[in-house]
Formats: sequence, structure tokens, C-alpha cells
Amino acid sequence: MNKSRAPPPGFYSNTRYQIVMLNHQLINQLAGLCGISSEYLDSEGLPVTITPENKVPPLQAMGFDLSSELSIKKAIDRKFSEKWHQTIPAVCVLHQNKPFSVEIRLSEKSLPEYFKVTVTLEYGEVRIFQREINDLSVIEKSKTGKDSKVCLSLPLPADLPLGYHQLDIEGIKSTCSLIVTPETCYEPEALINGAKIWGSGIQLYSVRSGNNWGMGDYRDLGELVSQLADNGADFVGLNPVHALYADNPLHCSPYSPSSRTYSNVLYINPEQVPEFNECDVARQRFAEEDFQSRLTEARQQDYVDYETVASLKFDILEKLYDFFCNVHLKQNTDRATSFMDFCRENGESLRQFAIFDALYEHFRQQDVMSWGWPCWPEAYQTPDTKEVRAFVKKHEKRIRYFEFLQWLASEQFAVAQKTATEKGMMVGVYRDLAVGVDRGGADTWSNPNLYCLDASTGAPPDALGPQGQNWGLPPFNPLVLQQQKYEPFIRMIRNNMRDCGALRIDHAMGLFRLWWCPNGKSAAYGAYVHYPLQDLLGIIKLESRRLNCLVFGEDLGTVPKEIEEALPPARLYSSLNGIHLQEGDRYPMPSTFKPRAMANLTCHDTPPLKGWWEEKDLDLANILGIFDDERTHKERIDREYTRKAVINTLAIIGELPYGINPYAQNSPAFSRELMERFTYYLALASSQITNVQLEDCMMIDTSVNVPGTSEEYPNWRRRLTVNIDEFFANEDNRRFFHNISQCRKA
Repeated sequence: MNKSRAPPPGFYSNTRYQIVMLNHQLINQLAGLCGISSEYLDSEGLPVTITPENKVPPLQAMGFDLSSELSIKKAIDRKFSEKWHQTIPAVCVLHQNKPFSVEIRLSEKSLPEYFKVTVTLEYGEVRIFQREINDLSVIEKSKTGKDSKVCLSLPLPADLPLGYHQLDIEGIKSTCSLIVTPETCYEPEALINGAKIWGSGIQLYSVRSGNNWGMGDYRDLGELVSQLADNGADFVGLNPVHALYADNPLHCSPYSPSSRTYSNVLYINPEQVPEFNECDVARQRFAEEDFQSRLTEARQQDYVDYETVASLKFDILEKLYDFFCNVHLKQNTDRATSFMDFCRENGESLRQFAIFDALYEHFRQQDVMSWGWPCWPEAYQTPDTKEVRAFVKKHEKRIRYFEFLQWLASEQFAVAQKTATEKGMMVGVYRDLAVGVDRGGADTWSNPNLYCLDASTGAPPDALGPQGQNWGLPPFNPLVLQQQKYEPFIRMIRNNMRDCGALRIDHAMGLFRLWWCPNGKSAAYGAYVHYPLQDLLGIIKLESRRLNCLVFGEDLGTVPKEIEEALPPARLYSSLNGIHLQEGDRYPMPSTFKPRAMANLTCHDTPPLKGWWEEKDLDLANILGIFDDERTHKERIDREYTRKAVINTLAIIGELPYGINPYAQNSPAFSRELMERFTYYLALASSQITNVQLEDCMMIDTSVNVPGTSEEYPNWRRRLTVNIDEFFANEDNRRFFHNISQCRKA
């Protein structure tokens, strides 16, 4: 069976598309040159054809003129000529388990007798070697005009070290960035030898403590690390802590960041900043009655009051910054040197980010509805204008303030990982890399050519979502990413791996392909666009090795065979979501789980176990209109069948709570013991990593996020119900964690 994703009649009613509809062959040819799929397998394993009409929006988002047959032909000719006019590639990623070589494209009549090659290694060493023309193999030939061209494979020395190097060939003006990568990602020795570990994944903002300012912070993270380590855990997993918008705290989705390279400064604990103990002005303000009253109120809220938290934190942080400038920077202290080193290490990337934050704040003060750079005057919508340069000159101190905040966030995060290491955690803190960025944020403003702003990433229609998913996040342009020698990707991966023990890559399929949706249309009008999987994977492996960072890939849902074949050899750990693993009237036996995987029962897109068991998610979906009454009824029937599958499985493995009859007509009410036994099922699994959610231990029944909603539900705000010091003092919780550790050892 072959299905076709065709838009309804009238989608291309605009006259600019009339020629496009007449020549599908040209559209298919151009799409093929740009990595746009013609077919894919859906969630049922059936082939789905992507129509030429659906290929038009991603091609336009890449900047191609499709207004006439002539313009499409010119685009095809240009793509073809670009390939053959590029003598050597801008970047070449080499893998240690394969022969090293680089392609050269030259006119046949101008081929030299030999090539003199210079490789400048990352740290300055120069290697020079020569290759005779007869040593090169022919990959392909082409006729371009009157000229015959040939593509040759130039072999490189097999002993090139791992790293980022530069390749030059005498007589060829262009250079090639040469990236030599290892066979696999980093793994701790114990995991290589088959150890099984566990830890807890948390939404950091949701943590409740007597020390934070109304939302979890990096001080809380250090406490969680310490307490969980004492209870046998080897990691603490975080939601993305990417930079959001400092001047718009209500934009709180961790999966829609302003930048994936920098950090959310609301996680800073001002009392932990070294300058707090030195700055009388900040401490006096902190001690004032009105400040303490607002702080107490923020701590008592069941949902994070981001506006109050931001107001309190920035009130103090600005005072600490003034003190830092007036004392440390003026006196050139060690603290000042550390800050300047941080700025120098992050270079122009950090500078652009800070300029964006200063501009964002500036224009928000003029118009509170200014949600991002597309709302700004045109002269400020790109970073390289004279108006932006004038703004920078006038607001230098304010720009440095935003660099200062990033430095503080980096320092405090590093302290938590240091605590994990000192406590003997095998992994420590793991971070989560979101699949994309907000279209109005710092990353798209700083590098607008890299993003296709006329498209959004998402997922194709399937049985569970007939309209598909549109996440509203602009994708990387894969053609530009290669032109930029993968530098933005390298910086992003490196910054997210720094000072942590592991990185989880959300929607790991995006390393191979992303579903592009046209803006203003549903995901049904989308198409898959391919990315250079092995190149991106190679960079991840290299940075992972350099920073001793384990890597997990979120590969849930419909996973293409290319991902299934690529991730295990790279030692990039898989993901399992326990509640979705049902097989008929039971769940898979623990011994059948993938070994190199992180196994969870629930995640941020599912309700906690209690809410799932009690159908709170179905109630909410019905109230919000996500499910109609008929669909809700069907889901309730399926959920009862699933609950019975859990009971059957626990009975089979000897973990059924006392007093529960597995043959009863109805499934039992949810209980603490049932939660524990279902978690033991996961802890007994063959998967080497088990992830336990603290919210399940607290018997919370409400979701942190309801996919497909925005204002209808308070996403990314719900807090934990118990202070973490009280939680870890509870003997039942300590016993539960001890039992998980025993299951893992078993």
C-alpha cells in the first residue's frame, strides 16, 4: 500500500505557483538536489509518497525562486554547477573506522602530475605530503559546458589525530576544514563493562525548596545531586536549560529557547554569587521587608510565578553587576580575569547573544508586545548594520551585563557537576538539547542565513495525529550549515556538553531528517528534509570524547532505519518510554529491553504515573477539546486494557502488590506500592540506565506539559509538591531508592 500526502484542492491558488504545478519533474529534480525526500515509511511501516506540491514550500524556505519554469531550471543548473565549481569541499568529516580521503573536482585538461597537500593540525603542527595523480581514484565525471570535469578521491594519511584541522592543496585557492572524529561516543568504563545505573530526571524549575526564589535553581541542583548520590543514584537529568528571554519571563517553554548555545539565567541563585557576600547594597535590598514578603509568597506558589521570580532575581543581580564593575573590573581582580577569560573563550558568539538580549530589552521597554526581532525596526533586524553598531557603542555596559549573567550561570552549573564527581556519581548531571529554537530569538537573529524562517519543524500525520504536528521552530538550512563548516553546530554541542556528564538529544531523528511544515499551514503539507547524519554524528562523537560526555538519543516514535543503524555503533544510547511499550495483554519482559538505552516510564510529554493510571490526561484532553467524547471513550477503554497489561506483567515477574487479584474484572486503584512495583519492573530491565521521576514518587497527578496546548494549560509551570529536604528525609523514599539500587545490581 502506498499513500500520498497531497494538499487539498486550492492550496496553490496563488498565481506564483501555476508554473510549479505544471512541471513536477523539475520540482522533483531540484528537491532531490536539496535533500528533500520523495518517500518515507509511516508509523505503520507503509510507504508514503511526498507529492511535488509538498516539496515547494521547503524549497522556497531555502530561498529558491519557483515562480516560473525558467527560474526552476536556473536553480537546478546553479545547484549542479555549485557542486562542480567547488574544487574541494568547505568541510570534510572523517571517521576513524574508515579510510581518510577528500574529494577534489577539477577540469580533466588541467590535472597536475601530483598534488602537494598541507594539513595544519588544530594545535599548530604542519604536515606536508604529496600524492601522485595515479594514486587518486575517479569517483565520477561530468560535462559542464565545453569542459569535462572529474571528481577524484585524494587519500589522506591514516594517522591524522582527532580534532579540527585545515587542509590546503597547492594551486587551489580554497581551503577545507578537516574534522577527524572517533568511532564512538564517550562511555564510562563501568558502562562499557555492563554496569546498570539509575538516576532521576527532573524539570529543574519545578523543584521546591526553602532556599530557592520560587523556582528550582542551580543551588537546588547541587542539593539534588548530593541527596540522590547518597541514595545510590548516578545521575540527575534536566529539562533543557537553554537561554530563554530574560526580559520576557512568561516565555517559559524550555523547548522553545532563544538560544540553544547559552543558558537560562533565571536558574542562577543570587545568594550563591560570590559578590553577594561582598555587596552591602544587594544584601540590604534582600533583607528589606517587602522583598522578603514577595520572596515568601513566590516560594509558596503551586505554579511558578515567573514574573515575580525574574523581578526578584534581576533586582539583586543588577546590583551585583554594578558592584562587580566598580570593584572587580576596575581593580582587575582574579574574578575579573575569570570573567574576561569566559568572554574570550566564547568569543563573537557570546557577544552577539548579549547584543541581542540588550536590544530585546530595549525594544520591549518601548512596546511590551515586541515578542522578538521580527517586531523591531528593519535596521535592527540583522546584527551587521550601522544602527546596531551605534547601539552597541552606546550600550556597552548593558551588553556586558548579559555576558556577566551567562558567566554566573556557567559557574553555578559547573559547581553542581563538581559535586556529582566528588560524590562518586558515574555520570552526574545530564543536559537536554532541544530540537530547535524560537524564531524570534538570539540564534536566528545572530545567524539569519542558517535558519529557514519560512518553515517550521514538526512531525507528519499518523494514526494518533491525523493533522501531524507543527512545533513552530525554524529548521537549520542543511546547505548553509555545511557552507558554514558546521561551526554553529559544533559550538552548540560543545557548550551543552561542557561541565556535565551526559547530553540527551531531543528528537535524535533530526540528525538525519526533519519534517518541514510551511508557515501558516498544518503539518499535512510538509515534507522530510535530510541532514548529513554521519557528519553531525561525527562531531557529536568528537566533542563527547573530548568532554567525557555520555550521549543519549531520544529516538521514540517512528524511527527510520538509518537512525537505527547509525546510533548503536556510535555508542549513542537509545531511549525507551515504558508506558508505551505494551504488547497486547502484557509488557515486554525486563530481559528483552535494549541494553544501551535509557529507560523511563514517563517523560515531560506524558502525565505522571498517577495521572496516567487515573486517566487525568484523558479528562483534560476532553475538557480542552483535544479529544471529542467518542475519542475519549475509546481511549478510556484502551487505558483499562493497558492497566491490566501492567498488572499481568507484574504478576509474571513476581512484583504484583499483595492483595491485588490479576484476574479481577477491573484494574485496581493506583497506590504508592503499585508505583514502586512498576518502577522495579523498569529497574530490573536489561537497559543499562533507568530514569526515575521524582514527581511519581510524590504521587503527583498533573502534567508539566500538555502537547498541542499553549494558553489553555499552564505548561512548564507546575511545581513539585514537597520540599526536597523533606522528600529525602522520608524513610519510605530512602527505602524505595535502596530497592531500586538493589534491582540494578541484580
